[in-house]
Amino acid sequence: MTSGHPRVTTITVSTNEIKWLRRCLTALVDSDTEGFDLDVRLIDNASTDGSTDLVTREFPTVKLIRNPTNLGFTGANNVGIRAALADKADYIFLVNPDTWVPPRLVRAMVEFAERWPEYGIIGPLQYRYDDDSTELTEFNDWTHTALWLGEQHAFASDRLDHPSPAGSPAGRAPRTLEHAYVQGAALFARATTLREIGMLDEVFHTYYEEVDLCRRARWAGWRVALLLDEGLQHHGGGGATTRSTYTRVHMRRNRYYCLLTDVDWSLVKAARLATRWLLADLSGRSVVGRIDPLTGVRETVAAMRWLAGQTPTIVRRRQSHRGLRAGRAAAQRAVAS
Repeated sequence: MTSGHPRVTTITVSTNEIKWLRRCLTALVDSDTEGFDLDVRLIDNASTDGSTDLVTREFPTVKLIRNPTNLGFTGANNVGIRAALADKADYIFLVNPDTWVPPRLVRAMVEFAERWPEYGIIGPLQYRYDDDSTELTEFNDWTHTALWLGEQHAFASDRLDHPSPAGSPAGRAPRTLEHAYVQGAALFARATTLREIGMLDEVFHTYYEEVDLCRRARWAGWRVALLLDEGLQHHGGGGATTRSTYTRVHMRRNRYYCLLTDVDWSLVKAARLATRWLLADLSGRSVVGRIDPLTGVRETVAAMRWLAGQTPTIVRRRQSHRGLRAGRAAAQRAVAS
């Protein structure tokens, strides 16, 4: 494309999600693209339900990448992000298959990003999914929680006081909420930001990866926000079962990994929170609900073994994260002088 307009790539990861794809991709392909160029990409995670056949047959303009194995949410999205960056995209929109995107949403986010260049990651509010309607009438559970927590730290619900990650009120765009993170189900990122801070950390595989991405953006000096006047429908969960072993194990281990790689937390304060989590996990009070204590012990021990094996990676991540934070501090000092 040589129009001179900003280039946007949407990336949708699908793992046996055929039930959602037709409505999702139709909405993306039919987006109002006034003022920008749009590429729609589907990254298939080794589906066996005919998803790729449907896309090939019904959506010839959608760029399809077939992963030979399931790379998880992070790995598959990174496949799409690499392709988008190689194609010189200016913006990248990660959007789940179990969503419906209003015609003007992508355009609205492009226009916001063009007007407010200090924002590296933005996202819309999420509303309940309705096959029979295109109205945005009722917030889904994630949005209710995000609005309740406001601009508190991502672990604020654990009742351990920690400073807000939100930026200064000075220079803030109107009608934005600088929530701790933008959910990966609908995350719009500036390509320049991703080139600076890196892509999703594939150690997470699934869960907490967007929390990590957003904090890295902030450490590098970018603002992160939800746009309060924009929204999409999101079913939430897609093909995943909320209380599945996979979900429990990954959410449990990943929040420890997320905490231990957060350079804003002192070791003492992090140890206090990790101990609280550990006692709850061992008793069966899982991050996604109650399970029997024996299962809690077994899964927690497995998570701790996994975490111990990640020690070298944790050390490297902390060094990298300190570098991002130090670079921001140096830039601020340069501006002040």
